[in-house]
Amino acid sequence: MGKVKDISGEVFSNLLVLEFLEIKNTNSLWLCKCLLCSETTKVSKPNLLSGNTKDCGCKKSEKISNAIRTHGLSKTPTWNSWFKMHRRIKEGEKHSKIYGQITVCEEWDSFDTFLKDMGERPKGTSIDRIDNTKGYYKENCRWATPSVQCRNRGNNVMITHNGETLCAKDWGKKLGMCRSRISKKFKEGVSIEQLLNE
Repeated sequence: MGKVKDISGEVFSNLLVLEFLEIKNTNSLWLCKCLLCSETTKVSKPNLLSGNTKDCGCKKSEKISNAIRTHGLSKTPTWNSWFKMHRRIKEGEKHSKIYGQITVCEEWDSFDTFLKDMGERPKGTSIDRIDNTKGYYKENCRWATPSVQCRNRGNNVMITHNGETLCAKDWGKKLGMCRSRISKKFKEGVSIEQLLNE
């Protein structure tokens, strides 16, 4: 590539830079993937850096623009959640094998449908998948606070005792113990009963 700075892997607006193509009219030309629709397009570095080219010009981009014009909601929490949900999925395809398998239902390509299904986003919440192994669709999503989302992470240690299932942090609060101690002991095979008797 000579003296051309490698920007592969960087994201500019809705474009993920895949690889260098050539020098054209003294500017470097790059192959990019549109994070809105996954199509590829050729973009010059000046257009990437300036933001003149933000996507591939796809229909999904048009839908987003229409949603902005129709609703005037481009700066609201609900619209931002919808937009970032789609963007996160597209970025996840590159960065995570697991997250790259998560999808957004086709109905939610439309902001209108998303808004109808989820309602306006309550203050202090963000979109959360109830079952983290499944995708984004009405029955599997809710508006949740950060504390609820933290307790819904796939790497949480969930402990059931007397028919009650709580994460280690909540058991710690209930028993007056440190969360990390409970997690460690539980992974070692120590039961809640044993912890209570220590």
